[in-house]
Amino acid sequence: MPFNVLETITEEERLNFSQSFDVKRPGILGTIFPDTKTQYLKAEYYRLMAGQRLPEVAFVHALDTEAEIGSRPGFEKVLTEKLFIKRKINQSERLQQAIENGVPDDNNLKKFVFDDAANLFEGVVARANVMKGQFLSTGAVKIKENHVDMSIDYGVTSDAKVTLTDWSKPDADIMGDISKMVAIAEDNGYVINKALTSLKMINYMRNNTAMQTAVLGAANKRLLTKQELTNLLMQEYGFTIDRCDEKYRYRKADGTLKTGRYFKEDVFTLYEANANGSFGSGLWGVTPEELEYRQFIQEENRSFITLSMWATPDPVAVWTKASGMFVPVAPKANGGIVIGTKAGE
Repeated sequence: MPFNVLETITEEERLNFSQSFDVKRPGILGTIFPDTKTQYLKAEYYRLMAGQRLPEVAFVHALDTEAEIGSRPGFEKVLTEKLFIKRKINQSERLQQAIENGVPDDNNLKKFVFDDAANLFEGVVARANVMKGQFLSTGAVKIKENHVDMSIDYGVTSDAKVTLTDWSKPDADIMGDISKMVAIAEDNGYVINKALTSLKMINYMRNNTAMQTAVLGAANKRLLTKQELTNLLMQEYGFTIDRCDEKYRYRKADGTLKTGRYFKEDVFTLYEANANGSFGSGLWGVTPEELEYRQFIQEENRSFITLSMWATPDPVAVWTKASGMFVPVAPKANGGIVIGTKAGE
């Protein structure tokens, strides 16, 4: 076995690596679901009941009559177990190749160990972002892998999942679809100010006849500029639009690599964002491996993903593992979103 590199990597070094690794990535998903850390193994969050943000009318009373007793909006307590994401790699072969390629069999090998660790961490972050995008695309998070078969239901009602007309056709009633979605949101107490979709759907809107007429007049027909589309959506509906076309790679059971999208390409989602652009949060918890670092408890909440390392004598192997406990939290009533999808989705 190559130089036992694990003996030179201290718990402090592993913890420092974990704490210095930033899980935030450029792109809209990190803005919509900013990442935060909690010490608890269950995420507790409250979401408003459907329609409770709508003001309840007060009755007119005579001067000498007793006032009506008002009721406080009810809250529903949602307990969701975080999902345990982990990935490991056998580094023995890579370390041996490094030595054969001239890397001294000494502390220089630590660089290769931490390079692999960074790649594993990226895989955990990507899996968390898949869940963020899945909620925004479907209104739920469904996991069926590695002996886990579960679904997190955020209460998105069936009427908040709208079947769109065929936006690929220039004469599609896109504005009618959006008006319907905005009305559903208003009925549920949301003031829509954001839309999330793909570049393909944005281009469908730019090429839509009715939207071109609304901007250019009946006599003019051309592809709308992105700014013209932005202005139209703000003037008509009061929201701005963001796109999510980021992709990731995943390995199928047969070992082949495939490419996936964080957010479905044929989806148009409306939601109410906070002042900082956020909608919910990406909640990270303490992993079982992190409990080993209890002597560093004062620094615990800085670490989103935990790095573990160990060696096995038979077979001879050096293992590195990244693990995280994560769940996206959507605290608004009925999930807080309205999702438009094409027929058959």
